[in-house]
Amino acid sequence: MDIRGLTKFTLIDFPGKISCILYAGGCNFRCPYCHNPHLVIDPESQPELSENFIFDFLKRRSGKLEGVVISGGEPSLRDALIDFTRKIKDMGYLIKLDTNGSNPDVIFSIHKNGCLDALGLDYKAPASGYMELVRTNITDIAERVRKTISYAIDNNILVDVRTTVHRKFHSPENLLEMRNELNSLGVSAWTLQQFHAAEVIEDGLEGEPTYSDTELIELAQELGNHTRVRGLKGSFIFNS
Repeated sequence: MDIRGLTKFTLIDFPGKISCILYAGGCNFRCPYCHNPHLVIDPESQPELSENFIFDFLKRRSGKLEGVVISGGEPSLRDALIDFTRKIKDMGYLIKLDTNGSNPDVIFSIHKNGCLDALGLDYKAPASGYMELVRTNITDIAERVRKTISYAIDNNILVDVRTTVHRKFHSPENLLEMRNELNSLGVSAWTLQQFHAAEVIEDGLEGEPTYSDTELIELAQELGNHTRVRGLKGSFIFNS
């Protein structure tokens, strides 16, 4: 499954559940503000965790952890993901998958297999600018992401739709366009995430001006519906 990292405990990443996070290596996007560039560009630089190690850890945490978040990188790129989720589910854990939405058929298969309890999906840009921002050659990427979101909504899967916001890539007009697109899909709750000025893919981006927390809150209020703001510590600083 090519797991390249483990967070042993989180109260934030799977809403309402005590969980751990597994990080898959590799990604088909190159988002300039990605703060896990090692997992995207050079996953082999991180030690691989064997399945024996992972399942032994989960066995020892049985009764203490409720859920497993599979993140990345992009886990849906891995052929082993469907069987991997089945093994975790058979151990009694709830499963949340963090995905960029580029492989909807994989998501559908996991759900139909009874192994998907929640979904985290980054909505990157307005549909017209999706390819450019994520730097992919997948020509129908925006439609794939919309298809993934629609499936989650139609099947009552708990879905956390969020956008990491940077002034360079997300103007107020862009965000309004994105809000309208999400409204059309039936998405109410949308989270604007504060940019984390750490190691990122685009050199120098961490030094460029972006929105303050106050400005993000003002944008969320203007966008309406249930647009929220998550700060750098992972908790909501505005929840309409």
